[in-house]
Amino acid sequence: MKNLLLLDLKHQSAILNNLTRRTLSKSWLKFIIICLAVLLTSCYSSQSLDYLQSDQYKYDTQMQTTPYIVQPNDVLDIKVQSMDPEQVDFFNLNNVDNWRQDANPANLYLTGYSIDKEGMINMAMIGKLKVSGMTVEEIRALVQSEIDELLRNATVSVRLTSFKISVLGDVKDPGTRYVYNTQSTIFEALSAAGDLNISAKRKNVKLIRQEGDKTTVVNLDLTDPSLIRSPYYLLHPNDVIYVETSKQNIVRNNLSVFSIMLSAIATTLLVFEVTSNN
Repeated sequence: MKNLLLLDLKHQSAILNNLTRRTLSKSWLKFIIICLAVLLTSCYSSQSLDYLQSDQYKYDTQMQTTPYIVQPNDVLDIKVQSMDPEQVDFFNLNNVDNWRQDANPANLYLTGYSIDKEGMINMAMIGKLKVSGMTVEEIRALVQSEIDELLRNATVSVRLTSFKISVLGDVKDPGTRYVYNTQSTIFEALSAAGDLNISAKRKNVKLIRQEGDKTTVVNLDLTDPSLIRSPYYLLHPNDVIYVETSKQNIVRNNLSVFSIMLSAIATTLLVFEVTSNN
């Protein structure tokens, strides 16, 4: 009778241990499933990636242009043209023979008129001109009026050659790009940087703009069509665009670590299960 009682107790204990192991195994299995579900929820959707999202097939909007006011350290390319080239050689820092070298930004800086810290440029035979606080077109009109007093039938052209944009953060090719036209949009700048990576934030792109002694930082939503009406859609020289990385990318970067952890847990459960069955 005593032996039968001991066998019954051992049998009940084995059953209890087996149930405990199964419960523990199921808990770990639930934990792994939850972890996998969290990883799956980090997938990207087209709603978070597409630019200028709208349900309309076509929509028109007006861009808001903000004229650029030149600042100290900007570089201007000022050319004076006339029927008599010898008359204008004194004013032109570089000549037509050097047009191939003009594509080099360093050469543009060396052969242009740099605005000093007082906001002045110094032109031969004219002297110093105050140009800070003016637009490029206003500077052209100012130089043209000075040239008209010295030469007949001469034409002045002014370009801003220090128009550069910096794109940083989660893009394919970050860096500084020079712009060789009168204006550039934020999408053109991002295109020059190879476009955003799939992991980049599109609803919170930072644009940093220097205006005199003031620095402005704004957050732009690239998925919103009203961005085109923003005064920051058209870029200014020396603008900096910073693209942040999304949380999904952080999760994906740590995915290998999570995978190793889950593999270790699964292996441990398998060994525990095999051992318990033996």
